[in-house]
Formats: sequence, C-alpha cells, structure tokens
Amino acid sequence: MTHGICHVSQIPIRSHPASNAEMVSQLLYGETYRILKSENDWSFIAMDYDGYEGWISNASIYHWTQEVPRYTQLDILQHTISDLCNQPLCSSMGSQLVIEKKISTQSISEIAKKFLGSPYLWGGRHFSGIDCSGFVQVVYKCVNILLPRDASQQQKQGKAVPFADLFEGDLVFFENNNRVTHVGIFIGDGQIIHAHGMVRMDSIQKEGILNVQTQEQSHAYHSAKRIR
Repeated sequence: MTHGICHVSQIPIRSHPASNAEMVSQLLYGETYRILKSENDWSFIAMDYDGYEGWISNASIYHWTQEVPRYTQLDILQHTISDLCNQPLCSSMGSQLVIEKKISTQSISEIAKKFLGSPYLWGGRHFSGIDCSGFVQVVYKCVNILLPRDASQQQKQGKAVPFADLFEGDLVFFENNNRVTHVGIFIGDGQIIHAHGMVRMDSIQKEGILNVQTQEQSHAYHSAKRIR
C-alpha cells in the first residue's frame, strides 16, 4: 500500500475518476492518505484523518513515507513555504504543519468565526470554499476532536441535547424529508454559525434557522448533539 501527502493548499477528492465528477471532499495541506488502487490517471484513496474515500488525480500525488509530527494549523490563513515542494502557498485552518505544537485556548465560537465570509463550496474544507459539514469538521479538528466528514455521520456522534438546553459549541442538525442535510454550530444568544451561501451567523429557533437578512426560515430543525 502506497502513502501520499497533500503538498499544496488543497486537493479535490472526487466521487469518480474524472475531472468533471462531483467533488465530495478535499485534502488540506499536510494531510496524509493511503492509495488503495489506481485507474488510468486517477487513484482511489482513503484519508488517514477520517477514513474518507474518493478519487484524486495522479498529478496531485506526492508520495510520502517519512513519519514526522504534524500539528493542526489554528489560523485562518498563513503564508508559508512548503517543506514538501519548496514553494509559497496559502494554507487554511485544519492544515497540518511541521511546527512546534500549539494548543488552542480559544472557544469553539472564536475559532468558527475566523471562517466568516468564506464562500460555500460543496465538498470544500478550505477557507477559499467550504461546505456545512466540512466547516464543522475543521473547526473541531482545531480543538483536537475528530468528527466524521458528512452531516449525517456527525449527527450520530456525541450526546443528544434538548433544544432548550443548547450550549455554546453544540452541533445543531437540520433536515429535509426526515433526512439530515445540514449542520451548524450554536454560538449562544440564539445564534448559529453555519455554511450556507457563505459562512454566516443567523438566528436559530426550535423550528429551524431564521435568516437574519430575509427573516425567512432557511432550514428545518432536526436535532442537537453535544460533542464535548
């Protein structure tokens, strides 16, 4: 089995071995993966971080066998020189750098707000484009808590919390036809931060999310979970 590492800002992971296939997730700089099989110009990989699987272009592969400590980047943007390709790059929160270990003393809300204004991108996990579950996963990664990639998987984690008992950092899930399709982070004072159009803050009620600009409900409430 061959191992690789993301040596650029981000690498798209696709559902099928084609450049026009759906992007289902992204590798962030410094994250490692296993190559399970290859097909033409594509390789099927599994991320070491969360086990997520998909296809990446062979042109994106950087083989890696060296075991060195890598620590989660806690800043939204860092101009750095890649020790893998000796080129400048812009890395995002959630990237893994070979630096002295830092432990975040920030609250979940403070970390999450660093992404405010980041555009929505299906399958994204990077500040340049991120989806709802990728946003939640990366924020929790920065406090050393591993969550699965997709909202429906994340909903199965943690302890159920009644809506009336929501506390800062709790995950709130939303549904469509009884299927979990969206997730955000409760940040107190009746507010939620989530990726919808962009990373934004909206009001939350028992019925769902109330868009602060339009005053219309955008998502229907499903459940809430406490992860820590």
